[in-house]
Amino acid sequence: MPDTPANVLDFLPKEEHAAIRAGRSSYDCTAGIQKAIDGSRRVLIPAGVYPVKQINLRSGLELYGEGASSELRSFDDTLASEFMLATYIKDGGTPRVADNMRDIHLHDLKLNGRVGEFGYAQYYYLLAVNATSDLTVERMTFFGFRGDGMYVGSGTKSNTERHNERVTVRDCIFDGAVKDNRNGLSIIDCDGLLVENCTFRNIGNAKLSRSVGGIDFEPDHDFSVYRNVTIRRCNFIDIDTVNTAGITFFNGHQKGGNIGNWQVLDCQFRNCYWGIDSSTRPKTAADTPDNLTVRNCHFLNSVRTDLAIKGLSGARVMGCIFERSPPGNGPGGDAIRLGDMASARSRNAVNAVITGNTFIGVRPQMGAIGVLGVSGLVVAGNTFSDIYGTCINFSEDESADSARHIGSVVISGNTVRRTRTLATGRPVPMAFLSTGKKLQLSKGDVRLDAQSFEYDNKVDAGVPRVANGAAVEFGGKP
Repeated sequence: MPDTPANVLDFLPKEEHAAIRAGRSSYDCTAGIQKAIDGSRRVLIPAGVYPVKQINLRSGLELYGEGASSELRSFDDTLASEFMLATYIKDGGTPRVADNMRDIHLHDLKLNGRVGEFGYAQYYYLLAVNATSDLTVERMTFFGFRGDGMYVGSGTKSNTERHNERVTVRDCIFDGAVKDNRNGLSIIDCDGLLVENCTFRNIGNAKLSRSVGGIDFEPDHDFSVYRNVTIRRCNFIDIDTVNTAGITFFNGHQKGGNIGNWQVLDCQFRNCYWGIDSSTRPKTAADTPDNLTVRNCHFLNSVRTDLAIKGLSGARVMGCIFERSPPGNGPGGDAIRLGDMASARSRNAVNAVITGNTFIGVRPQMGAIGVLGVSGLVVAGNTFSDIYGTCINFSEDESADSARHIGSVVISGNTVRRTRTLATGRPVPMAFLSTGKKLQLSKGDVRLDAQSFEYDNKVDAGVPRVANGAAVEFGGKP
């Protein structure tokens, strides 16, 4: 095939060119664009608005436009427009990555799903990627998607095993437009994912309870793979409908090394319901670690929890800022939550490290760091400023399965300071440690094991070390 770019206008009726350039054509451009793709390695979509149904990609293709002015727009709301751009769909491809479609480069285009006109539709994707290797998506705008903006899946039929590898999403915008959608980027299966310099905004759906937001990792089967994931320098903005998250990690189908090793680096989370959420199964230290690293991120004005570690193992949170502005803003939610209780089964975080972070003006539900359950926790070298409640709260065990526990906790070298007063002139109601029951502060009694230590923490005068007349005792002696 020739390397000279094919111009899709050469495959469309000349009498439609002016209307396409002006953005007022109603002509179905699908067949013409597909013909250009089938006959050339490089395909240019000039500035204009092109109504399309499903367009099928292929190996070795470069499909590109002139930026957001080159727009592919959903032709209608029928099943013919379910996927705008697609590699394999249904049960196309095979479980062998050697058979994958590969070496595809998509860049400088806008995809418009018209959600404001057509409404929510869960399985409608602007870009459906299945059984694909070495895909690069750059400077793309995913706008008004009805379901997902980009879906990296295991086919689009139930129980289909397909695998993706080495997918890069760079300098893209995922804009849900009217918050009547599912996810900006949905990952079912991908070994080696890089998402960098992307913006996710206005995504959500108040009618859905979970699995909605900017990036959702949601493997469906034990054969699913998602590992070696890096998300860096991304912005998550106004993802704030109930139960939505900037990023969600799910490890429920982890079997051996198929799921794990995720990094979130230098990202901004602003006005999200949850910043980073997780849905986890009960784990022990002997199980395969998840290895989530969150480093140098800024969480501002999350509605609820900034970072829900829940039952993940091997989480590292370093150099982040957790902030409410103005201080005390919001209905109340923890900056970091460890442990969970779902379906009467406890999920304890395992071997978590929280170090070098700054917590400013948080109004927690439990504590700026709320601990429902953990086996192995280091909280060291953090700064807590003007917390409207407790810096670190330990829950009393009231789990139905009696499996919740808190042990091997080290709290050292943290700085706790109070610099503000309330409008009444009274000091911010801040404490260093506390106990909790049913997610509320209590005058409880928590005794931690002999592997637990608290030492060298600098707590401002006037800030209680333990709130509400509770008792928090560390069994170890530094």
